[in-house]
Amino acid sequence: MNILGERIKKLRKQKKLTQTEVVGERLTKGMLSLIENGKAQPSMESLRFIANQLNVDVDFLIDDGTLTMLRNLYTTIEEDVERRKLIRDPEELQSLTIKIIEKIEPYLSEIQGTNYEQIRLREVYFLMNRTINKAKSLDEYWKFIDQYEEIHAYSQMLRCYFYLCQAAIEQRNYNETLAILKQGEKRIEPYELMMDPMVILDLYYNLTISYSAVDNTRMSDHYLQKALNMAKKKQIFYRMDRFYHLLFIQSIANEDINKCKEYIEKLMLLSEFADDPAISVRYLYSKLHYMNIVEKKYAQIVMEIDHYKTKLQDYLFLFKNPIFIGEEMYAEFKLQNYSKALQIGTALTIPDYLHHPIDLAKYYQFFAVRALASYYEKDEVAAKRDIIFAKNGVEDFPETIYKKFIYKAFNEIFI
Repeated sequence: MNILGERIKKLRKQKKLTQTEVVGERLTKGMLSLIENGKAQPSMESLRFIANQLNVDVDFLIDDGTLTMLRNLYTTIEEDVERRKLIRDPEELQSLTIKIIEKIEPYLSEIQGTNYEQIRLREVYFLMNRTINKAKSLDEYWKFIDQYEEIHAYSQMLRCYFYLCQAAIEQRNYNETLAILKQGEKRIEPYELMMDPMVILDLYYNLTISYSAVDNTRMSDHYLQKALNMAKKKQIFYRMDRFYHLLFIQSIANEDINKCKEYIEKLMLLSEFADDPAISVRYLYSKLHYMNIVEKKYAQIVMEIDHYKTKLQDYLFLFKNPIFIGEEMYAEFKLQNYSKALQIGTALTIPDYLHHPIDLAKYYQFFAVRALASYYEKDEVAAKRDIIFAKNGVEDFPETIYKKFIYKAFNEIFI
């Protein structure tokens, strides 16, 4: 059936337009005639042009009931994507990922990318497949940026840059990460006033940590201040806990004690104000580190963790972060309870979601702590294994308090 051609022809006549008036300088009259008579199928680009000439959405021309079905599918898939963000169990996560793929796959031939829902469905399909197969090329993903820009979905276009940035930082390619973000920043310049402020804050956040990763403090501070000024001006608190946590960690890493105190206080106030378990736990991460490195209140670390576990009974899954192991082990080490420190640190790992040099250096320091505990317990084999791992891990990283600790431990164990 020639539904598309008939619809174009009928609409053209309703608007009292000739074929010549519709084709303009983009198409030929002969091609439009073939399309209207069902003897040729227009490209997506030509279809958009025809729709624009007829002053209608592309959807209006091609909807035969399929679009309604795809919109329903889109709603279902977005619900799955949101649910997926809350899952912590790896097997459950993979199961849902596969189900999302299976839901979209039968409709791929119908998803032409003519509107937001269809582009998003293709994007989710790509992302879920790449989750299963990490080696999948990202070349195709760049097309989504162009498609979102065509339909004026500028915020989603910028979010695509964030995903590409995340893929680069996972490879520890910090310069490429920064290059992708700068390209995204330049591309959205004409549209910035039309975009969701929270997406712009995400851009500033990502630029802040990316410049920090390449040890460019001046530019990192520049984007950090842009973010804080924007948040204050628009009175939005989105990501503020992460910004202050980043500032706190940077000040610790650079041994700026006064700023450490300032940012830990801001995190405490934000935690109390937001009443959000995730923010409370992020504050706790920072507080434990502050107690260990600045206040040196080693004996209170365990009590602090137990207190928050009681306070946040319904959110105990948030306490599975290895940072609790590291901070508790560090405290026991400083109390000279070397055997207990080793017992706590048996399951010490570096989380695979960490990629920033400062975050990684902090975790490598925990391995240096475990190395020293082993050394003092006369297990030189374990000590040398851990300290070599820690030293090799931070060799290319900027100079920080964590790197200094690791190199000092290395010299103590080997010299």
